[in-house]
Amino acid sequence: MSEIPATYSVSGVRIADDFRDNLIIDKYAACFVEMRESKKRHLRSENSEDVLSWNVFRSLRQINPTKWLNDLASRTFGITFPGDPTETSIELWKNIPPPQALLKSGDEGISEIDIVLENPEWVWFIEAKFRSDISTGTTTRPSRDQVLRNIDVGSHYAGVRKFYFSLLHLNEKYSPKGIEALKKYSDLELLRAALPHRSDLLSNIAGVGCLRWVDISDVLRVAKLSRDRADENIFAERALAWMEEKGIADAQQ
Repeated sequence: MSEIPATYSVSGVRIADDFRDNLIIDKYAACFVEMRESKKRHLRSENSEDVLSWNVFRSLRQINPTKWLNDLASRTFGITFPGDPTETSIELWKNIPPPQALLKSGDEGISEIDIVLENPEWVWFIEAKFRSDISTGTTTRPSRDQVLRNIDVGSHYAGVRKFYFSLLHLNEKYSPKGIEALKKYSDLELLRAALPHRSDLLSNIAGVGCLRWVDISDVLRVAKLSRDRADENIFAERALAWMEEKGIADAQQ
């Protein structure tokens, strides 16, 4: 088998010549046609959380949510989600506008949310990190970190539905600021104090919690053993094998 063309960064990170060489599913999806070039360049890196998110969550899209959704919810929030799991959609890199009330105190652009799971009864935003940490502020608001921004725009977007937020990370070594922010904003009173423009008092927030890539690999292991749909098992097995090859599936330290 011929080797896929690639170069290496100064730090030794493999950079594929074509970003599609890093993808195991939906390599020619329509979203790539209009995708900005800077994001495509990011997808070329083997350390890109976007590559990881695409390969894993586009694979999960092909698997009945009853096999994995409430397992992930239990690991993250200690609950099962209300509603029918099969009515759940998954979208990557969804653009969400900020609450209009926020704009009275300064400009803020569209937020690109890494992973959005959506159901008629709830919305779950996931900020995905791999070997990186959250951004700690925006140009207009230096203290508005990525976790706070996701929770604000997500809760506003969810409307009357329940809203959940997770930071998906490899381990605490790579995302200490993100984990610290997540712990802080798990306290609803601190969250309300940080978002004074939210006159609704963030009443739809139902859960804020940590999710690890190893949790994803664990649910893929369960899904691949399902006996009812062999085609779904293949998607789970392929995604899990890719994670194991990258050393991600069991990375907890």
